[in-house]
Amino acid sequence: MHALLSTVENISVFAVFAIYIYLTVVVIFIIMENRDTSSTLAWILVFILFPIIGFFVYIFFGRNWKVINPRKKNKIKELQEKTNSIVQQIKKRQDDYISTMRNVDLAHDIERILRVSQKNSDSLLTIHNSVKILQNGTNKFKFLEKDLKNAKKFIHMEYFIWRDDELTRRIKDILVKKANEGVEIRIIYDPVGSLLTTLFHRKYFRQMRRAGIVVIPFFNTLSPLRITTVNYLLHRKIVIIDGSIGYTGGMNMGQEYIDGGKLYKSWRDTHVRLEGNSVLSLHASFAINWEEARKESLFSEKYFTIHTMDENKRVPVQVISSEPDSYWQPIKQSLFLTILAAKKYVYIQSPYFIPDANLFEALKVMALSGTQVHIMLTGVPDKKIPYWAAFTYFEELLLAGVKIYHYNAGFMHAKTICIDGQMCSIGTTNMDIRSLHLSHENNVMIYDKDITQQLEKDYKNDLLLCKEFTMKDYKSVSALAKFRNSLVRLLSPLL
Repeated sequence: MHALLSTVENISVFAVFAIYIYLTVVVIFIIMENRDTSSTLAWILVFILFPIIGFFVYIFFGRNWKVINPRKKNKIKELQEKTNSIVQQIKKRQDDYISTMRNVDLAHDIERILRVSQKNSDSLLTIHNSVKILQNGTNKFKFLEKDLKNAKKFIHMEYFIWRDDELTRRIKDILVKKANEGVEIRIIYDPVGSLLTTLFHRKYFRQMRRAGIVVIPFFNTLSPLRITTVNYLLHRKIVIIDGSIGYTGGMNMGQEYIDGGKLYKSWRDTHVRLEGNSVLSLHASFAINWEEARKESLFSEKYFTIHTMDENKRVPVQVISSEPDSYWQPIKQSLFLTILAAKKYVYIQSPYFIPDANLFEALKVMALSGTQVHIMLTGVPDKKIPYWAAFTYFEELLLAGVKIYHYNAGFMHAKTICIDGQMCSIGTTNMDIRSLHLSHENNVMIYDKDITQQLEKDYKNDLLLCKEFTMKDYKSVSALAKFRNSLVRLLSPLL
């Protein structure tokens, strides 16, 4: 018995020693990745609390595969060069285009955003465009279905979520008909966002493939382990039709974006329809993802054509795309500069609010300086954890003078920013760390008074369906709820 106890004691000592070695190695390894401090601490906490499970979660969702593959970096550089060769004519005229912005309000700040976005992601300013804002799913899909039916050459689509339901079956029938007419159709979907369709509705995609439509999940073939790319979500929503019409914004492919589905009374979202040369930049995002996933190049004049439009259709537009591999985090930088550009007010819509330290500080500084800062979030959450985490930012924002509103008429999923009635942003990017750092996203920056003021008018109409969250409301939150909110905020870099 004594020998048995001694053996057990030795094993216990060895196990404790092994755990200490394991944690030491893990902590050093994570620190050496030079992540954001909050992300580093969050992953260390996961390893301490769940040492075995945490290891496998980290391998698939936390390991920074994006920075350890030189071959992938070279391929991305090659894809960027292909993009530049296609839009070379527009790129040569960037200084001329930017000079046309110098006589507008906020000219200096707009030029800074344009220059930074040029340098950090080769985002181009295009002048010859028309823009239509679509503020609900009924309008978006009405226009989209009409454009799909009128397609003559090709249709390229990229969605985070693609469901099998009443709407998407109608879309499928249109696409199958166009494929039978000889229209080339390519579709990328995110394997995480569209998991239910791929698991339980395989017949849906199979029917499209039988018609000659190329439908693929987005796994980056350049990743050392393709499955690890599931952490870097393809969160974009892009449609390109014949290279001349483009769609992007918050709405995925599903019936709930029209009627709210079974869970919500309604669904509030914002999309944008583009015509003109801005579609080239939007299409480049699709083409890069397609070549990463399919190893097929679409960079040719067949798919990228520069358009000459009516001078009356002259809306300055800049499409900014961000990848998990982006060295400079271009969308985050553009949003940061956009917020700082506001002289009078900034209106923000985002379903989730877990900003990184830089954007959080920018919002507080602008409010303290006297600029009106309004943030509209969903008051009817689809995901409790990010909803709770958002509350931990409210006290400081309220003390700085920020106005916070919860939209309660249904689920609010729009991602927009309006500045001083002069410029606005509509896109796929949530105001949270995952969108800003880990997902494939794209935003459309629109430097036009009429479009911006239209978006602001819609924002003010949304305010009528909101409840303002005040300091009194914050103080009424129980101590237990505040602790819960603070606890889940520790995991915010992982959400």
